[in-house]
Amino acid sequence: MSVSVHILIDQDLDELNHAGCPDRYETLVLHNITKFYTDGALTLEEFDHYCKRLDVAIAHRPRSAA
Repeated sequence: MSVSVHILIDQDLDELNHAGCPDRYETLVLHNITKFYTDGALTLEEFDHYCKRLDVAIAHRPRSAA
């Protein structure tokens, strides 16, 4: 059984909420969302939804104290 692309994207977006999240992780998340869309695993509406969620996650992303 494979994991849903929606679950994978949700996990990626959730990771951005953690202060210890690696720098530029949002680039990987955008890459994954785009790849799922171009592979046909996401509709245009889903792609748009996840891109908006990514924008919000980036805007509210905590930064590490390091």
